[in-house]
Amino acid sequence: MLRLRVLILAVVYLLGLPLAASAQAVWVEVIGHAVASNAKDKPAARRRALADALISAGMAGGVSMKGHTVLDKGRVVRDLTMMRAAGRVLRYNNLGEAWAGNTIQIRLRALVAPLEGPACGPRRHIVLVALAPNIRTSPNAPAWAAQLGNELFNDALARLERKRSITLDKVLAPGQQPISKTKNTSMSYTSLTQGDIRLQGGDTQLATWFEIDTDYGGVTGRQVVMRVQIQLIEGTGQVTQRTLSNAVSLPGSGPITTALGPRRPKLKAKLSEGFVEILEGLVDMATCTPVAAHVRRAGNTLSVPVGSRQGLSRAALAFTENPASDFEALEIVKLSGDRATLRPLDPAMPLSAFDGRMVRFVEAGQ
Repeated sequence: MLRLRVLILAVVYLLGLPLAASAQAVWVEVIGHAVASNAKDKPAARRRALADALISAGMAGGVSMKGHTVLDKGRVVRDLTMMRAAGRVLRYNNLGEAWAGNTIQIRLRALVAPLEGPACGPRRHIVLVALAPNIRTSPNAPAWAAQLGNELFNDALARLERKRSITLDKVLAPGQQPISKTKNTSMSYTSLTQGDIRLQGGDTQLATWFEIDTDYGGVTGRQVVMRVQIQLIEGTGQVTQRTLSNAVSLPGSGPITTALGPRRPKLKAKLSEGFVEILEGLVDMATCTPVAAHVRRAGNTLSVPVGSRQGLSRAALAFTENPASDFEALEIVKLSGDRATLRPLDPAMPLSAFDGRMVRFVEAGQ
């Protein structure tokens, strides 16, 4: 017998909206329902109804469908349809909620925009660990060019420190590598002599590479070429990357080229052109995404290695995509700086269903 299962994999982003993006968004009205098993379950039932309404709002922005069919000797043994929301909730107003016996209904007016649109509001807070820059300089490059990698790296740190959405927690020295906070280093010579740089699960790493070389550009003559790569490495393992490549021509050869005198600042500026833009674009994209983490189970407890340092509040809800069932929501029951303890909104769900799953958080404190 053909069995059809529809998995709603709706990850709803609850974000504020800048005015510039409002033309891409539409207001919709949605209703969420939930049933309380008893009087003590009513607060959790309200959160389930709110989650239900937010999901409906995300689905109101459209859906994308993907099918997966398995055949065995010409017979369909599995037919799976996956449906994903194509909209995200930017903000919402609670138009009212009412109880009828043990059933609650919540009505929202939500602003929904395309999932891939540029809209962004309250930004995620990033706790940043900056790895030492990896700089490779050709021996043929001018001395002033050899210094450029360090100068750009230091400029990047200064810019990041000024951002309200970023805490620059650690800057590693050359030769230092971050390690997990759970790793035992009591017998490590490096740890004993240089100290440990321990990562929290919610930390984001900044990795930079600078390659400065020389080549001959045909009619342009000898050139200095700089290639830059910047990565943000999230605690979830997600990597976001930007690259840059610039070249400047050197006037002739010999000691005059090496010194350059008053022309040096202009050449350095041209070689660095675009660096600020790729750095700002990388950070802008990262802070505009929801807080995310992998759930870990320890006995009867579910937790994630992110907390108030990443901007979470007790009112946030966590949504997961679970290929073995419909998507689920969890609430925060305990919050510290670097950790949140979670509880499924559906009390019938086993904790084992969440172990190792990725969750994304949305603020629902309205």
